[in-house]
Amino acid sequence: MTVEVAPEVRAAQRRIVSTINASGRLNADGLALWREVNCGEWKATAADISRDLDLLQVPHTIVTAFRFPLATAYSKAMREGEEVRILRKDLAHLVPWMPSMEQTVADIPEDAPHWDFTVFQPRADGMVIAKLALSAEWPAWSKKQARAARLVCAECDYDLREFKDEARMPFDVRLPERPKARRLVCGQCCNDGVDEMERLAALAGKPS
Repeated sequence: MTVEVAPEVRAAQRRIVSTINASGRLNADGLALWREVNCGEWKATAADISRDLDLLQVPHTIVTAFRFPLATAYSKAMREGEEVRILRKDLAHLVPWMPSMEQTVADIPEDAPHWDFTVFQPRADGMVIAKLALSAEWPAWSKKQARAARLVCAECDYDLREFKDEARMPFDVRLPERPKARRLVCGQCCNDGVDEMERLAALAGKPS
């Protein structure tokens, strides 16, 4: 028996399928669709995508996420955007509208990357684990793009997205003269953040 679908729902289906095919990013955590802030003049915004997903009754969230700056841009600041994310467990709600998604999800490799990019932040009272608000496509960026996003070691240029060498995990070790500017270095170049923790502890008058 064929179920009749309202015209506005069918239109939402067409838009969502087209958007996912054009710019969807699938990984171990689920599906993500990034949109730069103020992009509404030339493509659907995150809010537009969210409204369509609501019509299709697909659970999702919108988070702030950043991409590398464009090489031609005057500003070298990260580009702010909003990312619509659908958890992997909720992709089943999308399958009736996009049947090919079922096999696509089944084919996700076991070692597929996740949304989060995790770094260690030395503090005066110990080490803190932080997550950078990056677009879900960060694992696919080129080395040049990763460098522009400051995801390579500031000392030796090692690509910190590798996560294969435990001696070269990413640490956020900031310059004393620029304490608010994120500066990632590998563990090999910063003694796993120990030296920075001791420096900060000394400034704060705490035993290291």
